[in-house]
Amino acid sequence: MTPLFDRYAIVDWSASNTPTTGKDSIWIAFAEREGAETRLLETTNPSTRSAAMAMLRQFFRDSLAENKRVFAGFDFPFGYPAGAAAAIAGTPDWRALWHFLAEAMQDRDDNFSNRFEVTGRLNREALAFAPMYWGRPMHQEVPGLPVARPEPYPTALPEKRLAEQRTAKAQPVWKLAFAGSVGSQAITGIARLEHLRRDPEFAEHVSVWPFETRFADDLGAPIVLAEIYPSLAAIEKGEKSCLDEAQVEGLADIFARFDAEGRFGELLAAPTDLSEAERSNVLTEEGWIAGLGHRLAETAAEEPDAYVAPGSRLNYLRDPAAIYAESFRQIRAETDLSNLPENAHDLAIRLIHACGMPDIVSDLVLSEDAIGAGRAALDRGAPILCDAEMVSHGIISSRLPQQNKIVCRLNDPRTRRIAERESTTRSAAQVDLWNDVMDGAIVAIGNAPTALFRLLERIDEGAARPALIVGLPVGFVGAAESKAELVRDPRGIPFVTLTGRRGGSAMAAAAVNALAQGLE
Repeated sequence: MTPLFDRYAIVDWSASNTPTTGKDSIWIAFAEREGAETRLLETTNPSTRSAAMAMLRQFFRDSLAENKRVFAGFDFPFGYPAGAAAAIAGTPDWRALWHFLAEAMQDRDDNFSNRFEVTGRLNREALAFAPMYWGRPMHQEVPGLPVARPEPYPTALPEKRLAEQRTAKAQPVWKLAFAGSVGSQAITGIARLEHLRRDPEFAEHVSVWPFETRFADDLGAPIVLAEIYPSLAAIEKGEKSCLDEAQVEGLADIFARFDAEGRFGELLAAPTDLSEAERSNVLTEEGWIAGLGHRLAETAAEEPDAYVAPGSRLNYLRDPAAIYAESFRQIRAETDLSNLPENAHDLAIRLIHACGMPDIVSDLVLSEDAIGAGRAALDRGAPILCDAEMVSHGIISSRLPQQNKIVCRLNDPRTRRIAERESTTRSAAQVDLWNDVMDGAIVAIGNAPTALFRLLERIDEGAARPALIVGLPVGFVGAAESKAELVRDPRGIPFVTLTGRRGGSAMAAAAVNALAQGLE
């Protein structure tokens, strides 16, 4: 098979509200295929979306003039789950959704956009029956748009597209902020591409995959725009300035090599296991991810050899240090931490290690100063207040920097009397006995939502303020609600939490251990 394209533009998009460069900003790799070789033309890091689109337009313009065919991949969703286009734009068609977003979005040359106002209005009006959007800066009040994922979450529309359901790390398009979010990138990106499609200079030369190309059935247009997902390929940072830079260059090379081998069509072809209904939804409004279902990287990381004890019948790793190292390696391989502050990576890894669920990173919410505040508190000898004995026993006391006191007064005789008098849980009642230790302390709640609610009440009543709240209660009654209240109004106190029902004592202890010792 002959190659499909001559040139490639791979774009790592950003929804930043201010001009930004470096990590978590826009990166574009421009490459050209020369026979079986890939020639990197330029890797650029424009500070604004307007600057990025100007570069792409010039690249397309030059390529058209030279009769070069271009594949342009963008790392944001091109569509919404089935049913969303009709609800938002009135027609179950991706074109209607793109047109609506292009008309509704104001995205200035300085990167300021009105995306939160647009989505808040959609939640209040078009999506009032299922207000799906969530995630916004805590300081920015937007009617109809909550900070955290609502509990219970609406079910009238799907939370994820079929493509996201088949991609372990992919986040739903409804999530606009926090770790791993893609919703804001989708809104700003779709609006920009719709303006490109409308431009008379490019309108007749651009097709959107897979909608207009019917997967790989009609790739006739000289410029094909497609959705990509860099985490499908095992690309490491290496000597590049950040993972974003490495990924755009790596994907450009991977796609060009597939193309040189006559195999790029495989990455753009329809998955063979799609039902007729699924295929229709994908081509009508959901879209797809180029290469999903294919192994993009030629080789995967080598698995470490398992240690086999002499005479043992079973093959398994036994060395404690090796177990930790391999666990953390797998977590890093399976989890996209790029949207977390770098100083929070150890905490996220330890939380995942405690529960075995890499997807919790998408629900992890922490204040900007949480890690620094927690470590500073431990270094000055602050006590650690725990809502359950399991939390206190999970903290590795030998690694605490100042032999910090661990306090749990669940079994104090006074606790039971307070609980009976107030008709509450003992976990909540003991919070009333923390007055002498709460000032500047770290509070680690991993069991009882009532303890977190009571802690916030006590702060509202004027109690001493802790240095950090680790709010990770678990359960079906009150867990999501107590954490949502913490996110909504942390009372000016640094915090770490996990939205939704998940949490637990092991995770609360793991958070403290991460603050005390990182991954050592």
